[in-house]
Amino acid sequence: MTRLYLVDDHAIVRDGLREVLEAAGHQVIGEAAGPTPALADLQRLTPDVLLLDLQLGQRSGLELLAEIQRRALAV
Repeated sequence: MTRLYLVDDHAIVRDGLREVLEAAGHQVIGEAAGPTPALADLQRLTPDVLLLDLQLGQRSGLELLAEIQRRALAV
């Protein structure tokens, strides 16, 4: 079972992804609407896979990826 973490600024997208992924046998261990809460969760939860929206409102998902790399978080 793959442990997934979702980051998307639209709750309806996160809800839909969670339903589809869990129906396929995956485990969604967390989700966030933006980079700040995601960073705290990623350090604590250590998912196998991060599904990341690259357009997070006023911020970019690429900024989050750069911060993950800077902090040496393995996702």
